[in-house]
Amino acid sequence: MNKTLMKVLLLSSLLCFLTSRLPGQTAKDVVSRYVSFIGGEPAWRKVNTIIASGEYNYGGMPFPFTTYSKAPDLYKLIVPFEGKFYAQGFDGKSGWKIDAFKNETTPTLMEGKEARALANEADVELENAFLHYADKGHKISFIRIDTVHEKLCEVIKLERKTGEVEHYYFETHTGELLMKEATSKNVELKGAHLKIYFSDYREKDGIKIPFKTVCESDGQTILTITTEEFSVNRSIDNKEFQPVR
Repeated sequence: MNKTLMKVLLLSSLLCFLTSRLPGQTAKDVVSRYVSFIGGEPAWRKVNTIIASGEYNYGGMPFPFTTYSKAPDLYKLIVPFEGKFYAQGFDGKSGWKIDAFKNETTPTLMEGKEARALANEADVELENAFLHYADKGHKISFIRIDTVHEKLCEVIKLERKTGEVEHYYFETHTGELLMKEATSKNVELKGAHLKIYFSDYREKDGIKIPFKTVCESDGQTILTITTEEFSVNRSIDNKEFQPVR
């Protein structure tokens, strides 16, 4: 038996052993550990707004960005560069976007999934999808044990109320979310399969978020988001989420 085959068999045996032995293998337990890792439900209930800013690196080109989020589902993204900008948002009823880099001067209104498809593939709701997931109409199920960057993970499938299906990879001991697999919501990516990696988690006002997000498709990095500033519960007028003109 060659060494490569031996390694494969040993790894398979190890994964089978861990699958049968690891604690918290029900989907509910895995999600509970993750919610605790990001600060817990009581801390997140206190969050009404989030403003974040940093660098948005798309295809090797760095741009500054600022995002505004307000409970339950208002959001806006602004990416300015050399006197022009890209902006996209959702005002609680409909979505919109305007791309001055393409010389657009008026916002384009969007509906449905497109309205909620931020260019950085982030979830637009301020509250994490796994918080009160059943009340939101989402379903979760345990899939398997796997690895992400050589870290052992428990994989959970999230079936959203809208019918969208996503897979999340949580580190087995800490509950840290390391990766998400999903179909791109961004129209420009034409339904590409994405792997979205999360790292550099930091705590702010009792909650914890990743300060680095990397989106890949077919092994190629599409987008890297690096958060530099992050504030919680600053006052944001609802007018902030209306279309930029």
